Parts: sequence; C-alpha cells; structure tokens
Amino acid sequence: MLFLLAWWSIRARKVSFAGSFVAMLCAQTLITACAVLLDAGRRATPGQGGADVVSFVAPFGFICLFVMAFAVSGAFALSVQQRTREVALLRAVAATPGQVRRLIAYEALVVTAVAAVPGCGLGLLLAVELRAWLVAQGLIPGAFPLDFGPLSVLCAVLICWVTAEASVWSSGRRASRVRAAQALGEAAVPRRRVGVARACSGLAVLAGGVWGLRVIASAGDSDAANTAGVMVLVLMTAVGLLAPWVGKLAGAALGLLCQALFPVVGLLVKSNLTTSYRRLGTAATPLALTVAFAAVALFVPQMKWHEQSQQDRQRMVADRIVQRVGDGLPASAVSRVRSSPGVGAAVATTGTSVTVVDDPESGRLGPGGVAQAVSDGPLEDVLDLGVIEGRMSPWGARDVALSQELARRAHIRAGDEVRLALEDSRVEKVRVAAVYSRSHGFGDAVLPQNLAAGHLYGRPLLLDAVYVRAQSGRERQLDGALAALHRNEPSWQVLDRAAYRAEALRRQDASMAATYLLLVVVTVFTSISVVNTLVMTTMERSGEFALLRLVGASRRQVARMMRLENAVIVLAALLVGSLVAGTVLSVTSHALTGSSRLRLDGATLALILGGAGILALATGVSTTRIALRQRPSTALRGAE
Repeated sequence: MLFLLAWWSIRARKVSFAGSFVAMLCAQTLITACAVLLDAGRRATPGQGGADVVSFVAPFGFICLFVMAFAVSGAFALSVQQRTREVALLRAVAATPGQVRRLIAYEALVVTAVAAVPGCGLGLLLAVELRAWLVAQGLIPGAFPLDFGPLSVLCAVLICWVTAEASVWSSGRRASRVRAAQALGEAAVPRRRVGVARACSGLAVLAGGVWGLRVIASAGDSDAANTAGVMVLVLMTAVGLLAPWVGKLAGAALGLLCQALFPVVGLLVKSNLTTSYRRLGTAATPLALTVAFAAVALFVPQMKWHEQSQQDRQRMVADRIVQRVGDGLPASAVSRVRSSPGVGAAVATTGTSVTVVDDPESGRLGPGGVAQAVSDGPLEDVLDLGVIEGRMSPWGARDVALSQELARRAHIRAGDEVRLALEDSRVEKVRVAAVYSRSHGFGDAVLPQNLAAGHLYGRPLLLDAVYVRAQSGRERQLDGALAALHRNEPSWQVLDRAAYRAEALRRQDASMAATYLLLVVVTVFTSISVVNTLVMTTMERSGEFALLRLVGASRRQVARMMRLENAVIVLAALLVGSLVAGTVLSVTSHALTGSSRLRLDGATLALILGGAGILALATGVSTTRIALRQRPSTALRGAE
C-alpha cells in the first residue's frame, strides 16, 4: 500500500522529483562504470594494468557516491519540506511515524529503480569509453581486458540504492517525528529551531575537519596534496548539516545590506531572508560545494607542480639525462655511459621506497616515502639536493640521506643511526649522512644502489635514469658519444635539460587529465543539485508571488525582488565556498611550500566564481519568469 502511495506521490510531483531522478541516473551511470572497471581490474593480471585501474577508479567512485548523496539528500529534503501539509494530513488520518518514514524510503526506492535500467546501460557504455580514454592517456596498457560479471552491475544498483536511502534518512526522520497538530502548524509557519541531532552532528563533523586540517599541516607534502579533496568534502558536509545557521547568518548580514542599498525592494528581501533562512542555506550549499571542490581540484595540483618544477630546476646540474621508454635501463647502462668520451660524471638512480622503524624491539613503523637508490659516483656533480645538514661525500656503503620533511617527521638529524625498512620490508641499520631540502619530485631518501639491490624481491636491478655531466669544454664530444649510443640502443632516450622539463610538463598534463575528468563529474552533479534546488525553491513560492501581485506589486518589481534574492544566494555561496577552499588551500600550501600565502591564477579563479554565479543567476531568473507567467488567481489556486 505504501509503495503504491509512493509511486502516485512521485507521479503527482514530477517536477519535484525530476532533479532527484537526474542525479540518480547520473550516479547509476558512473557507479556502474566504476563497478565494471573495478571488477575487470580485479580479474586482470598485474601486467595488464589491473592495479592501476583499481587505484584510479576506487577514489573516483567514492567521490561520485559522496556528491550523489549530497545532491539526492538536498532534493529529497526540499521535497519533504514542501509537502509538510501533506505529511500533516497523513498523520492526522492515523499514519504512524514509521509509515511516514517508510513512505519516503519507498520514494527513494522508486526513483532508484526507475533510474537503474537506463543508468546501467549508460554505465556499460561509459565503462568502454573510460577504458579507451585511460589507454589513450597512457594510464593503463592497451592489453587491459574489460572482463566483468553481472554481479558488478547488481552491486552498483545496490550501492546507489543504499546511498540514496541513507541520504533521505534524515528527511524521513524530520517528517515523522512531529505530531499531527504540530505538523499542521509547521505547514503554515516554517520551523525555526535547528534539530539537536543535526546541530551536534554538524559541529562534530566541523571539529573533525579542523582536526584533519591540523594533521595535514604537519603531514608530508604528498599526504597534504592527496587528502585536500577529502577535507573539502568533510568541511562541506559540516556546512550542509549547519546550513540553517549559515542561512540565518547570511540572511541577517546580507539582508541589511540589501535594505541599505535598495530601501523598497530590499525590505521585502530582508524579510524573506530572515524568515526563510533555511531555504537560503539549502540553496547556497550545493553552489558552495561546486566552488570549493573546483578550486581545490584545480589549484592544489598547480601548487604541487609549481613547487616541484621550481625545485627540479634548482636541483638539476646534469647536462644530459639518459632514460629508456618502457621497463627501464639495464644495470650495465651506467658503466657504458661512463666510458663514453666527454663524460665527467655519471650517476644512475632507481626508484624504491623506505620506511623508518620507530621501535626496533616491536618493529613499529614510522613515516616513510619514495626513495632513490643511486650508483657510485659524485652525486653532487649531477644533482644539487640542497644539503642543509651533514655531507653527501664521502659516501659510505651504509650511508643514506633523508629529506628535510622525512627527517622532521621521524625526529632524525644528520649523524644519527637509524633502522630503515626497505622495499621488501626487511630492516637495515644505516647512518644518516645528510639531510637535504629539494625533495619534491625526487624522493624522501637517497641510499646506495648496492644496499637497495638486495631488497627487490629477487627482481633484476633496472635504472630509471642516468644523469650525465660533461667535462669542461667537451660538451660536443659528449653529445656525439651519446648520439652514437642512442643509435646502438634506439630505446634509450638522451634528453637535455629543456627536453627533460618538457617531458615533465607532458607528465603533468597527463596527470591533470584525470583531475579534469573528476572535476567535470562533480560539476555535473553539483550543477544538477543547484538547478534543482533553485527551481524547487522558486516554484513553491508561486502563491507568494500571486499575493504580491494582487496587492499591487508589478511583475517587474517581483522579478527584481527575486533577482536580488538570487544575488544574495550566489554571494553567500561564493563566500562559504571560498572560505572552505581558501582554508584547505592555505593549509595545503603550508605543507607543500612552507608558506600559507596563496598565489592563485586569476583567470582560473574568475572562471570558477563566474561560472558558478552565472549558473545560479541564470537558473533563478528563468525560473522566476516561468513562475510569473501565470495569472495571480491561477497561481494562488495552484499553491493551495
């Protein structure tokens, strides 16, 4: 019976549920594509790139689920708020609170079921296109097979349904916990008090976000960059829970400003904002999420790559770099390069990892990071790591160098003897010979190649690059020798400094492609939520517009009032989104560069703020025009 009632409720309010359906359709499409790719990645062999697909798709799907929950919960919250009188009538005719909650849960089930069929079909097509895109970007090999089972599609549907039910739980609880008489009273006068559970949850999440920012400030640069997006989601969750308070504060402050600038229309705007501050908070939240996530998603990689490029330029002393396309150079490559005419110094590097052992007795591990195993030779002649403690030469068989960041986190100084867990988790006792500062894009530790060679799980040692310095005045002879070496070994690349930086820029563009894809997905979700919220909040006020016109207000005056209210919503959203993004970016900048001062690209910032503002204003203006097309008497009857 309740299922049929939910079905007829959705059919009777197609406009109210259209936004929820579109958000669910997009979510079902994306989650199905992610589930299919995860299943295929689980079945693929390591050589086919299965681990790469899983590492890319897992965080992508998680963020999609979060934004979907944000969009669906906002749409259902508005729908329930607009149906307070209907819920009151159900309670008056003996509907129990449990039945009201189940009714809203059934509505979420109906929306999920209707969106599941087209969403799964589109998701399979999207999975094929995503695989092709990942191959084209070089993120996975072309041999990756799109092999999946029907269970992955079913899991995607269940995940979307469970997420939708969790998202509308608060809406159902809000609608069912009042008595019939109280519900009828709320239908006439909006509820003014924020629920205790919601306020406590919002404050708890906000406190967790502040604690997380403090952790990021003391974490390493890679940790800060990787967790910045998560911190935006946490802080925006707190903003969503505390949206009534945000709306009340923004309505009071900006309402006074409107009244001061526009005495006549501003008085109406101030009155609307102060009495309907919940509506203001609900409308501003998804727009603030758009601004905050877009700013962090775009600016954090820019800050990271700028700092890395600056340190790389300072670090590079070598005249030429020898690399190989594919698996890496053989261990004999460094000796072949050294024997070439004109070579003054040649040092090879191999990427590995190390972890500091905090407690040798218990084996408790501390901080760690990417490391570079270097061959014998004068490292300072090819790479200037910016040593701030100790010396890089003479270099002993068990001497290592640590980055300033890793040394700080592990409380280690130059000259200390420490235990490091190498790539195969076996522990070696070493001496910290030096601490260096230019670690971005290079590694947090430098250790002898002979020491690292015994900890590669039996794999042969392969070189990532050989850094070459020419003898003074013999640069042309070196170029000729390396060109001959390239002719004998066509897979070996010989790069000068400019070509090396161009290759780094290409890798940056490839890594940013995934960021742009994620940003497009989040922008689509949040745009749906923004448009749906503004349409619903504007169309529900058709009765209010009709009363204003019946007492003498013209269509132009009502439209002007709504433009001013929409401007307030946009301004409040931009302020909140900028505050969240600015806080996260400031903390991340401090972790990356040591300075909290932000240097943001003005064009990108204008695009984010201007795009979000134009979207909201255009939606509000067009919806107001549609609402004002009706005659006042017709609109008043429809509102009743």
